[in-house]
Amino acid sequence: MATMESHQPVAGPPIIGQVGNRTYTRMCLAALFFWLLWGDFCFTLMETVVPSIVTIRLNDMQAPNWLIGLIVTSIPSGLTFFMNPVISVQSDRYRSRWGRRIPFLAAATPFLAIFLVLLGYSEPIGKALHSTILPMVSESTAIVIMISVFMVAFQFFNMFIVSTFYYLFNDVVPAAYLGRFMAMFRIVGTLAGSAYNYFLIGYANTHMEEIFLLAAVLYMTAFGLMCWKVKEPDYPPLEPLAKSGEVSLLASVKGYFRECFGHRIFWYFFIANAFYGMSWPMGAYSPLLAKSVGVPLELYGTIISITGLVSAALFIPAGYLVDRIHPLRMMILSTILMFGGQILWMYFVVADPSPEQSKILYITFAIIAIPISAIYGAAEMPMYMRILSRERYGQYCSANAMFRSVVLMVSGIASGAFIDLIANYTVNRDYAYRFVPLWVMTCYLGSFIFLMLLYREWKRLGGDKNYQPPA
Repeated sequence: MATMESHQPVAGPPIIGQVGNRTYTRMCLAALFFWLLWGDFCFTLMETVVPSIVTIRLNDMQAPNWLIGLIVTSIPSGLTFFMNPVISVQSDRYRSRWGRRIPFLAAATPFLAIFLVLLGYSEPIGKALHSTILPMVSESTAIVIMISVFMVAFQFFNMFIVSTFYYLFNDVVPAAYLGRFMAMFRIVGTLAGSAYNYFLIGYANTHMEEIFLLAAVLYMTAFGLMCWKVKEPDYPPLEPLAKSGEVSLLASVKGYFRECFGHRIFWYFFIANAFYGMSWPMGAYSPLLAKSVGVPLELYGTIISITGLVSAALFIPAGYLVDRIHPLRMMILSTILMFGGQILWMYFVVADPSPEQSKILYITFAIIAIPISAIYGAAEMPMYMRILSRERYGQYCSANAMFRSVVLMVSGIASGAFIDLIANYTVNRDYAYRFVPLWVMTCYLGSFIFLMLLYREWKRLGGDKNYQPPA
């Protein structure tokens, strides 16, 4: 008698996460993390290279600091103000077979890489332009013009990246793994900055072209592969707009501002972040501050890279503290500690230690900042997620970016003008960079005040157990 064989289906790898119609096994999730983090590593490297080297080169050409602030901070902030909300909302509503974020990333990447290369070769291009088309201006002025033009073009296309890349995480990473992913994200970003400071910043004056070319090729390759390998889920159909496009546009703009700026907790949130953002322009002067106290670029790069690596190792325990205590509380604590840390750096203003003493003090102050910066880095993005609406997270982030960009447009120029003003009353131009911490500590103090107001409003709206973002 023939017997019938039973065919049992072979069990596949277990599903451990799901976003929309996309499911993830352990291997699929590991692959997703790899491509997103590899893209982030190269993106952060590129974002670190550009303002740092451009600042150093402009300073070498004796460009005024207000102009450096304008090129490096104020103009990009102006682009953020006008472009970020538009791109963010459009990407929220975009639908295609490739998703809603990937098309924006893939389309902008080649142009960004092209202008990154041109920015690296702005000096020879400026010299050629001076000898042919612009003989009426000096050679250094022609180079500054080229740096400015290529920097604006680079930042224009970079807006499409920064306005959609971070939203991609929330679209493709399962919610249960977002915390672990964001910890890895912070670590990878820190490693990218450390790699640049250890291996490349010492060559900023002599090999600008090669560094920018390497960054462009690496970025183009990494983001191209990421856009190919990462798959977005299907999104629900869009709600139809009103029949009149003009009316719907006006209603959308009014609704955007009403939702984003209609409650004081969001004002406190935006202003606290804006004050912290005001300290960013001074970050571009960090190598010049080190130089002014007798720390050469090579040693500066080594110090920053090593402290960055140690800070990255502390992100995981810092993340545990953030989850246990609450990110808003940890933001308040780290901000006041960062304020105190800047007071230490003011020692270089009131004293003039020897080069050897300066190196020891510089390393000591950098070590003290390690755990503080780790706590702030671990708390920042979770704080965003705990305060802002999950359903309209991209919209509120774009409003935060738009608000902060207005402040940065002013502070980018103002911070450079502050250094120029100090230089008028100091023994030389380099000594003025020792006053960078004075500007930074003022920004931290402002951020702390509005974080405290934010905390009081958060408690009033329910605090740990019952807080819901206001509608």
